[in-house]
Amino acid sequence: MKRFQVLLFTFVLIGVPVAFWEYSRFAFSTEVAGTNAKQVGVPVEVGVPVEVVKLKPVDSFDRQRSYTGRVVAARTSELAFERSGKLLNVTVDEGDSVRETMVLANLDTRHLEVVRLQLQAERDVAQAKLDEFKAGPRPQTIAVAEAEVRQLSAKLKNLKADHARNEELLKRNAISKSVFEASQYDVEQQQAQLDAAQSRLSELQEGTRKEQIAAQKAVVATLDASLADNQVDLDDAVLKAPFSGRISKRYADEGTVISPNTPLFRLVEDQKLEAHIGVPVEMAQSLEPGKQQQVQLNGKTYEAKLKAILPELDPVTRTQEVVLALNTDASKTLVPGQVIRIAISEPVQMQGFWLPLSALARGERGLWSAYAVIKGKQENEKILEKRQIEVLHTEGDRVLVRGTLQAGDQIVADGIHKLANRQPVVVKSVR
Repeated sequence: MKRFQVLLFTFVLIGVPVAFWEYSRFAFSTEVAGTNAKQVGVPVEVGVPVEVVKLKPVDSFDRQRSYTGRVVAARTSELAFERSGKLLNVTVDEGDSVRETMVLANLDTRHLEVVRLQLQAERDVAQAKLDEFKAGPRPQTIAVAEAEVRQLSAKLKNLKADHARNEELLKRNAISKSVFEASQYDVEQQQAQLDAAQSRLSELQEGTRKEQIAAQKAVVATLDASLADNQVDLDDAVLKAPFSGRISKRYADEGTVISPNTPLFRLVEDQKLEAHIGVPVEMAQSLEPGKQQQVQLNGKTYEAKLKAILPELDPVTRTQEVVLALNTDASKTLVPGQVIRIAISEPVQMQGFWLPLSALARGERGLWSAYAVIKGKQENEKILEKRQIEVLHTEGDRVLVRGTLQAGDQIVADGIHKLANRQPVVVKSVR
């Protein structure tokens, strides 16, 4: 206890003179500074230092409106065979990248190949016959026909001579009438044979008729068409990529019997992407196809060109869809199906003043308030005055307001939570 009293007495003995000396030094320096300021005529400013914004009126501003859409592939196709058959070979799988005209799958074509061989043989026969018609009869054939005519002519001459003798004999009643009629029949029969032989000879000498050649050409053309149709079937048995892209789905494996137009692959053109975004009709009317636009996804901005404005209104969202072609950089990082946004500026006619968001404080009845720097009662004195304002529009870290404000007013920019109405301040800087 005694030790404690000694320590307390020592603290009082040392601490009181030190405190008195510090107070005297501060008071003396303040008096001297004030005296010096008065001597040189410099006014003393007292108050909290603040940064202010000088109000400038605006009549309009550009408002950024954000609209949401989706990333889609420029082309997407469900690939299928146009004919039925057994799936013989599949060369790609899901996720594989393919090039244009690359073979993706094949059907069994054995039956088609057999049909083609048969059609080719029939065509060869028809072509040979057509060549024969065009070449005409051979000289040897004509010589045989001429010899046949001469032979029949000689025989007919003998029969006519015999018939003439029989006619004389009948007049003398040397032969019966039946014998005479038989000889007459032989003459007529031989004449008919001669006429036929002469007709064949004349036809051979004149060559093949044009109508026969034309008819045979039609037969050859029909077989050519059948061969072409068979080739189309063979081509349809090979499924090729119509454009470069990536296989998204594979629906069947080898050995499956495929029906016509049954999808086998889903091909997505992932190197050319588009953004399909619905915007209000009045906003779509202000856009121009071919203009560059910026779209955002996951905090990144991508360049895009307005490709088209679709002519129909979406019955659900009541918006008009715009199509934007994304650039190559976007195609490397984005995936079809992602949500993408576009910000479009629209002019708004509205009067007010721009203030930083940090200048606002919550007021009464849902309004906001801000502190204006005005003149005080003393010379060169500046104090704060609370002003009630209404927020019209927010844009990032600034707001458009109106209320008891005038052009040229100085409004405290930040730090308002430390301030109070009618408080003296010193303007540190003006924005």
